Amino acid sequence: EFQTIATMSPAKTLEHIWPTHGLIGFEMETAWHCLIVAITKLIAISFTVAGGYRGGFIFPFFAAGAALGRCLHEFFPSVPIPIACLSFAAAINVAITRTSLATPIILCFLAGEPNAMSGVLAASLVSLFATTYMPFLKTQVPRADINVAMYSDLDLDPQIEPEDHHEEAAPEQVPLKV
Repeated sequence: EFQTIATMSPAKTLEHIWPTHGLIGFEMETAWHCLIVAITKLIAISFTVAGGYRGGFIFPFFAAGAALGRCLHEFFPSVPIPIACLSFAAAINVAITRTSLATPIILCFLAGEPNAMSGVLAASLVSLFATTYMPFLKTQVPRADINVAMYSDLDLDPQIEPEDHHEEAAPEQVPLKV
């Protein structure tokens, strides 16, 4: 499905789907069709997740991202199709699942595009930091490591006092010397 969306191939190339023409004969022919597929896919996923239905939502996010990436390529032809599709798929998935390192690895190697890793990782990290405080799933807990990464209270430039500044103290009160 991902490859069919990314290449805008006709539905008859999907060997496991029958009938291949659908009810109204909808095909991925234009950027607007890609946008329609992406939006309806995201709406369908939101109903299933909000309703508590079982089943996966990660690969449907990948399909919606591929459709959005293909739509972006139609408006900005200088953006390569694999980068656009994989970056959108990673960004959508990371926004929901918070798996910023695993998602680009899975996507790039499943798609056979390991050279796209840097762009897809950048899209993942932007998505992670843009949606840090927006939990989408009921069972999702905020990541504690994000607070440390974004807001650190460590003093990176400690002030060291000269040794002659301290008065003689009892042996148990002698300050540690660094």
